[in-house]
Order: sequence, then C-alpha cells, then structure tokens
Amino acid sequence: MLRVTFTLASVEYPGNETDHSALLAIKSQLVDHPGGILSSWNHSLHHCNWAGVFCGHKHRRVIWLHLNSSCLSGTISPFIGNLSFLQKIKLNNNSLYGPIPLEIGSLYRLKVLELTNNTLGGGIPANLSGCINLQVLVLGWNNLGGNVPIELRALSKLTVIEFMECNLTGPLFNVIQNLTSLEQIYAGGNAFTGTIPDSIADMRNLTIVSLVENLLTGRIPPSIFNLSSIQSLELALNQLEGSIPRAMHLNLLQITVLSLGGNNLTGPFPILFMNLTNLNFLGLSSCRFTGRVSLDFRQFQQLNSLDLSRMNLRGDINFISTLANSSNMQRLQL
Repeated sequence: MLRVTFTLASVEYPGNETDHSALLAIKSQLVDHPGGILSSWNHSLHHCNWAGVFCGHKHRRVIWLHLNSSCLSGTISPFIGNLSFLQKIKLNNNSLYGPIPLEIGSLYRLKVLELTNNTLGGGIPANLSGCINLQVLVLGWNNLGGNVPIELRALSKLTVIEFMECNLTGPLFNVIQNLTSLEQIYAGGNAFTGTIPDSIADMRNLTIVSLVENLLTGRIPPSIFNLSSIQSLELALNQLEGSIPRAMHLNLLQITVLSLGGNNLTGPFPILFMNLTNLNFLGLSSCRFTGRVSLDFRQFQQLNSLDLSRMNLRGDINFISTLANSSNMQRLQL
C-alpha cells in the first residue's frame, strides 16, 4: 500500500524535483540580505510555496518567477533554463550582473521576460528567438551593449519591447519592422542608427513609440502619421530632417504626447498641429520651422507641457496670448 501511494505521488507531480533543483541552483548564485525574499527557499516548504515562485494548479510546475525589487545581487544561473514550464520571469530592479543566460532561449513557453534596471551585460542573446511565445521583452537600464540580434524578428507575438538606455547600437528597424503585433516600443537613450522605414505603417497596433536620444537619420515617413492608434510619439534628440508631412493630422486624433525637438526639422510651421487637441505634451525645441506659429492654445484644454525653446521664433507671436486660458499648463518653455 505504501509503495502504491508513493508511485501515485510521483506521477501526480512530474518534474517536481527538476524544478526544485533548478530553483536551488538559481538561489546559489544570488546574494540576499538576512531575512530577505530567499529566506523562504528552504526544505521546510514545498518550492511552490517559496516567495516569488508560482506553480500551475494542474501539474505543479513552476510557471512564474517574480523577484522584482528584492535587493538581490549576483548572476542569473543558467539552470533557469531547466524551469521548462516558465511563462513569466520578472527580475526587475535588483543588482544582477553578468550575461543573460543563453539557456533562457530554450523556454518556449515563456511569454514575459523582464530584467530591467540591473547591470546585466554581454549583449542580447540571439537565441532568445527560441522563446517563440514571447510577448513582453523588457531589458532596459542595463549595460548590454552590441546590436539587437536579427534573429529576434522571429518573435512574431511580441507586443512590448523595452530597451531603454542599454548601450545598444546599430539598426533597430531591420529587426522589428515585421513584428506587426507590437503595441509599445521603448528604445530611447541608445545609439540606434538608420532610418524609420515607410513599412512602420504595417505596425497598426502601435500605441507608444519612444525612440528619444538615438542616432536615427532621414525623414519622418508620412506613413507613421497614418497609425490611428498612436497615443505617444517621441522622436526627439535624433538626427531626423525635412518637413512634417502635410497629412499628419488626419489620423492622430488619439495622440497625447508628441516630442520632436532636437532634430533638424525644417519647413513651414505645421499648421496641422492645430488638430491635435488631445495633446498633453508638445515638444518642438530647436526645430527650425519658419513662418507664423499658428496655434490657438484655447483649443488645447489638456495641454500641460509645451516646449518651443530655441526655435528662433520671429514675426507674429500673438499665439502666446492664447496661453492665458491654459489652466492645465505646468511647464512652459519658449
């Protein structure tokens, strides 16, 4: 009878020992403060009851590893790849260093990978392309360096990428331009090069595009202004040039943030900005537009931040008087 009971238990929790051993290996490479989150990772508790560990109800396999803001230091063990049922990894806001383990690329069930605000290095592993169900990739504020691997264009289910201030270089859009499920792109504070392709219009689900402070060149493609779902478009502090497309007002009715300052934009001041009445922030600092600034800020009831500094405004500047009724204005730079 005892032997039968033991056999049934081993069938009911397949892979239990694999997950248990992998978690202990992960713990062995981390440094925690006394009484910290890893203090529960011991043999007195089943590992599904350890802090930050979540298991599925059916098979009792580890599906989530959530250790955000846990004051952890050390490296991420390659044994994380043995947690083969993982769907979410969240290790944000710690002091982790070293490379992102290649073994994460074997986690084909993984949907969320968040490692932001650590000191990880060694680049983005190309074999993350093996995480074919990945939807959220958040790696910002690390010291990764290098290019974004072209192999990541296989991640067709991605909806969010966040590469803020990762010391990344080279082209970005050759990797992401076919990822038509993308909704949010955060890639500011790097050294990405190249142009914004017309094919960005195929990314119809985009709501946020943040590419501030890179080395992007060329014109802003008119097609980007056909993305009716855009709520925030931040392209400031690049090397973009040319004029604003005339049709930009037609489909940007939901936009609340438009940041284009610090580029070499020229041509007549775009009267079409008048149609963007839901704006909270408009930033055009250092742009070299010419002609009359045709803005009546009485129409911008939501506007709380306006930056028209270093634009060498000349001629009729009566638009300033319309700011008097901007009750929400918190930051004004002229």
